[in-house]
Amino acid sequence: MDVDAVVDAVGERFVVEIRPTPDGRVVGTVERPGSADRVPFSGWMDLLRLLEPRTPEAVTR
Repeated sequence: MDVDAVVDAVGERFVVEIRPTPDGRVVGTVERPGSADRVPFSGWMDLLRLLEPRTPEAVTR
């Protein structure tokens, strides 16, 4: 799944892999093209945190 986000009128593209778990949760990875890092997430709120615009105050993993 590709997800487009607009950050200060500049588009940012993410590649999101989502897999459901047997207990109904979601897990997966988020990748920004051009970056070798795939960041894992567990749950919708964790995914949304990773898709938020990056700011100096943002917590990164």
